[in-house]
Amino acid sequence: MASIRAIDALAAIRSSRFDLPLTYDAGELALSVGDVVRVPLGNREVVAFVVAEPRVIEADPRVKPVSERLDVPRAFDATGLQMARFVSEYYVCTLGEALSAVVLSGAIPRTVDTFVRTLATPTLTRYPSVPPRLVRTIWEAFPDGFALETLLRHPDARRAGDRATLLRYVQAIVRSGELRRERRFVAPKTQSYRVRVLYPGAASIRGKKAALLAAFVREQPGVPRADAVLAGFSPAVIARAVGAGAIDEREVEPRAVRERAPVPPPPFAPTAEQSAALARIDAWLDERGFREALIHGVTGSGKTYVYVEAIKRVVREGGRAIVLVPEISLTPQTARRFEAAFGERVAVLHSALSERERFDAWQACMRGDIDVVVGARSAVFAPLDDVRLLVIDEAHERSYKQDTSPRYHAVAVARERMRRAGGLLLLGSATPALENFEAAQRGAIAYIGMRERATAQPMPVVRVVDLGKEFETGNKRIFSTALTQALSERLERGEKSVLFVNRRGSGSFVLCRSCGFVPECARCDVSLVAHRSEGLMRCHYCDLQAPLPSSCPACGLPTIREFGIGTERVVDEMMRLFPRARVVRMDSDTTTRVGDHARLLGEFEEVGDVLVGTQMVAKGLDFPTVTLVGVVAADVGLHVPEFRAAERSFALIAQVCGRSGRARPGEAIVQTYAPTHPAIVAAAAHDYDGFARLELAERRALQYPPFARLVYVGVIGRSRSAAWDAALRYAQLLRTAEVGEVLGPAPYPIARLNDEWRFRIALKTRTPKPMRAALRERIVPLARADRATRLAINVDP
Repeated sequence: MASIRAIDALAAIRSSRFDLPLTYDAGELALSVGDVVRVPLGNREVVAFVVAEPRVIEADPRVKPVSERLDVPRAFDATGLQMARFVSEYYVCTLGEALSAVVLSGAIPRTVDTFVRTLATPTLTRYPSVPPRLVRTIWEAFPDGFALETLLRHPDARRAGDRATLLRYVQAIVRSGELRRERRFVAPKTQSYRVRVLYPGAASIRGKKAALLAAFVREQPGVPRADAVLAGFSPAVIARAVGAGAIDEREVEPRAVRERAPVPPPPFAPTAEQSAALARIDAWLDERGFREALIHGVTGSGKTYVYVEAIKRVVREGGRAIVLVPEISLTPQTARRFEAAFGERVAVLHSALSERERFDAWQACMRGDIDVVVGARSAVFAPLDDVRLLVIDEAHERSYKQDTSPRYHAVAVARERMRRAGGLLLLGSATPALENFEAAQRGAIAYIGMRERATAQPMPVVRVVDLGKEFETGNKRIFSTALTQALSERLERGEKSVLFVNRRGSGSFVLCRSCGFVPECARCDVSLVAHRSEGLMRCHYCDLQAPLPSSCPACGLPTIREFGIGTERVVDEMMRLFPRARVVRMDSDTTTRVGDHARLLGEFEEVGDVLVGTQMVAKGLDFPTVTLVGVVAADVGLHVPEFRAAERSFALIAQVCGRSGRARPGEAIVQTYAPTHPAIVAAAAHDYDGFARLELAERRALQYPPFARLVYVGVIGRSRSAAWDAALRYAQLLRTAEVGEVLGPAPYPIARLNDEWRFRIALKTRTPKPMRAALRERIVPLARADRATRLAINVDP
C-alpha cells in the first residue's frame, strides 16, 4: 500500500463554530509545527497553521496536498501550541480561538482580491459608464494588477468617486472580461523593515514639551520613537521637533535598537526580608523543578528588587525569564528597571509598539536573542526557550483575565507553562487573590511574606470618615471636613495628594426631580452618565452619546440634575475649594492615546498638587512627596452583585492608600457610608490576613471559589425570546449531566448590551473536568448549530 507524508493544519480562522484541523499531504515540503501554509478548504484556498509534526499514513485520494509553504516566519513554536491546546481544553474554546492569543495578528498572511487585465489595450466601448481617464489609469499605472485599496490611493481614482463608486466601475470592467479577479496571498510587512529611533539634533526649539523631548533624547540617544511616545510625547510634538532640527529621526535595523548595555544599579543594601526572600528563591532555583510561590509584600516592600535579582541569577546560568505586569503604560518605572538591568537582552512589549515592532520582538525571542520578556497578559505566550522563572507582578489584578474569547487567565496559563517546563512561578502582590492566599495557607504553594517597607517608613495612618454622620452635621459636599482640612494642609506645605474615585464623568446618572425621569441608553439597560466638561451624557458600555439636557426631556421642567460622584465632579469641587491648586485628572477619558498615562504622571510630578483618578492611580505611582490619599467614595463597587465585590474593594482601597507616605510619613482618608463593612475596616487597619480570614469563611459557607469551581455560561442574541429559550434548554441539559450545581438561567446584571439580550447560567462544581466535558459535548454542538444566539463560556470568572 502506498504511503504519504501527512501533516495536520488548522485554518487561520478565529471562530467559535470552526475547530477542526484537517489532514493534508505534505509531499516533499519540509514542514514543522508553527509553519504557515496555503491549503485547499472546500472550493477555496486559505492560510493555515501546521499543528502536528509530519507523519507517514496510507495514501488516500481524499487527502489533498498542501499548496505551498508561505515564505514567512513560524507563527508559533511547540510551547505556544501546547499552551493553545491547554487554553482550548481548560477554557472550552476552539483551538483557533486559543491560537489567536498566541499568534500575533500581523504575522498572518492575508488574502487580497486583485484585479488583473486580460488585454494589452482596453475596449472603452464595452463599459461606457466607466470614465475613460480611470480606465487609462488602470491600464497604465497597474500593469501587474491592483487591489481596490491600492487603486483608491491613486489621485485619478479618487477624482472618479468614492470606494463604492470605484468598485462599481471595476466590476463593470470585470463583467466585460477585460479584468480578471484573482485571490492573492499578501505576506505580512514584518520580514524586512526598519525601526525609527531618535538622536539629538543641532538646533534649539521653543515650547516646554518640545524642549523636554529634546532633553529626553539627549539623555538616551538612539531611543526608539515608540519609547518616546510611551513616555508621553505625542507624535505631533516629535514631528515638530524633527522639523525644527532639535532632534534627528533615523531608521535603523531592528537589532540595532537593542544594542544597549545594562546600567549598573546604584549602591543598595537589601532589607532583611528581601535577603530572606532571595535566599528561598535561590534554593528553589537550585532544585530545578516546578514550584509556585506567593510573594505577599506590602506596597513599597521592594518586590521588584527581588524579581530583578532572581532573574539576574537565572540569566547568568543560561536560563530565561518572563515578567508579566498589568499594563506597561501604567508601570513605566517598572519597565525601566528591567531595561536598566538587562540591556539589549530584554524585550519590553507595550502598547506604543507597532505591530511590526511587536513581531520583531517575537521573532527575536524565537531566535534566542532575548533573555527576558516584560509585558502584559499576552507575554505569557512569548516564544522563549528554557524559561526557568516566570514572575507575575500584582498577580491579583483582574486585567490578567481576558474578557473576550479565549477567556484565559494569565496566572493559570503561566502555572501550566512552568509545570511543563519545570520552572519557578512567582506571584507578587500586596493584596493577593484569595484563591492564591488560601492555597498558600494550606501549603499547596509556597509563601514569602514581606511586611515592612524597604524605606523603613511606616504604612500610612488611615482615617475612616462616616459620610452618614457628615450629612447629619449639615455637610452635603462630596469632601468631608477632615479631607478638606487635610488637602488644605498639604497645599500649604507643598506636598502632593491623590484623590481616588472609581468612576469617571461628573455624575453617576441624571434625574428629573419633578417626574423622576432618568435618561437611559437606547441600546443597553443602563442609565447614561453625565460628562459636564463635554456637555454630554455617555453610555460607558457602547459609547452612545446624547447632549446633556438643561430641562427634562419628559416633562419639560428645568429640574434635571446630576447625581453621584465621578472624577470630573471631584475636579470641579477641588477647583471650587482651592482655585489656585494645580489638579491633574487621570481616567479613561483623559488617557485615550498611547503615552497619555506617562504625560499626566509627568505633569503631576513636575507641577501638580493633586492627582484625581480612577483605579489607574492605584498602580505604578511612586512619588516621594505624596503624603495624602483620599478615597472619595469607598462604596463604589462595594455592593455590586458579584461575589468578588468585597475582595476587589479591599484591594483597591489598600493599594491606593499605599501610594501615601513612601518617603515621609503619610495619611489616607477613606470616606464611606459603610464604615463598619469588613472590607473597609480591614483596609484601614492594613489587615489583609484578617480580611482574608472572614471572606474565606463566607466563601466556604456559600461554596464559592476557592472552595468550588465556577463557570458562567452566557447565551446572547438579538432576540430576547430566542436567547431565553436557548438558555433554558442548556440549563436543563446541564442538570441532567449531574456534574455540579446549576443555577439559573437569569439575566446578566446588565441584561441588554449593544442591542443584544444576555442570559447566564452559573455552574458550581468540585469536579471541573467533567463539567468542562459536559459543556463541550452537550452544549457547544447545539450552540454552533443555533444561528440566532451565541455562547460565551467563562471558566473561573
